Amino acid sequence: MHLTRKLKLGRTDRLDRLARRAGDLWSKITAWHWRFVDRQGYWLSKGQAQKMYCKGFDGLHSQSAQAVADSFYDSLQSWREKRESGNYEGLRPPYKQKRHFKVQWKSAAIRLRDDGVLRLSNGRGNDPVLIDWPSDRQPKRVEIGWDGDQYELRCQYKIEEDEKPKGTKTAGIDIGEIHLAAVRSGDESWTVNGRELRSLRRQQNRTKARLDSKIDRKERGSRRWKRLARAKDRQLSKIRGRIKDLLHKQSTRLVKTLHERRVGTVVVGDLKGIRESIGYGSKANQKLHQWAYGEFARMIEYKARLCGMTVERVGEAYTSQTCPSCGSRQKPHGREYVCGCGFEGHRDLVGATNIRKRYLGQDEPQGSSLRVAGEGPKRSVMASPTGVRYRPHMRTEPPGSEPQRCNPATAGKTSTEPKGSCGQAGRPVG
Repeated sequence: MHLTRKLKLGRTDRLDRLARRAGDLWSKITAWHWRFVDRQGYWLSKGQAQKMYCKGFDGLHSQSAQAVADSFYDSLQSWREKRESGNYEGLRPPYKQKRHFKVQWKSAAIRLRDDGVLRLSNGRGNDPVLIDWPSDRQPKRVEIGWDGDQYELRCQYKIEEDEKPKGTKTAGIDIGEIHLAAVRSGDESWTVNGRELRSLRRQQNRTKARLDSKIDRKERGSRRWKRLARAKDRQLSKIRGRIKDLLHKQSTRLVKTLHERRVGTVVVGDLKGIRESIGYGSKANQKLHQWAYGEFARMIEYKARLCGMTVERVGEAYTSQTCPSCGSRQKPHGREYVCGCGFEGHRDLVGATNIRKRYLGQDEPQGSSLRVAGEGPKRSVMASPTGVRYRPHMRTEPPGSEPQRCNPATAGKTSTEPKGSCGQAGRPVG
């Protein structure tokens, strides 16, 4: 598994020149690739392009130049795969030339010096990039790219998943929109409250609509138009940061709870392709298109693996409509699922229970963990779940991750990447 740390670098002439050289190489590869296609009907391979245009390219390390070609051909391959599957309407292959492009370094061009400075080589005869690095671990891959306001350093580490889980329980997780997650593990259940996230989404939509209305009334390119455009970018960026912070903290809290309850296997419902069939009206469609189920599931997945848990994905089809007690299928009304057999329970927990059962491949004994003491013999009631709510002071670091030291020389703006971050920004020193 690889984790990423991000540091803000600001903007310097040196970083501008590097990004410009990478952009020149991208434009060169793009232009000549399509010239070969148009004039000769021949598609250059990645190896041919690297040999013809990357070898000896001045201003970049040889592996950094090869990484530019890798990025172009990865994008081209992704487009070709979508074209072959027929799911490429409105998509175009990479054909535009770029003034700037991200710069990447592989392990051979990266060295962490004894004084805590990260040295990124730019090839023979060129000065390296030197950055105060707030960690004693050398990254395996480094990238410097533009985040919209300034340059950002992104470093990848390889993390060994060597921690052992505390137990062998299996938990099913149903990802939702009102409740970020509903979890079922044996006789225990939890729900992760998602109303704070919905509130932030509403604030994001209102802010965007309000500022777009003002921008549309100004002359494009005027002083007031530019000022409003900057205000829009600044406010929306702040809200996006709060949303990402919330998702990290909620996923960390959930994984920590699972780890403490001795869960060894986490089964997450797979919602791939759900947006392709959305048609519930403009307001509902907007909510579902902004639903962060993929990002939240990814956070749960890598943080659970850091704790030594096994993570599996299973299809979610009809899991919220199937009765865990008798197996009949019906659409629930409201937040409660009521079946004709007498079963009652929270609809999201019904989905989590069925996800867990689908992975295990066997039904739990009738009413074994669904019945509540004191109920009649023909009525099964699922116990109420424990709520997990968001609090701004909650931690973002996943359980089991080691803290990193901070270099006082890197004090500055706070990084936007919460996981594993020490809360400081790096700055280039050379």
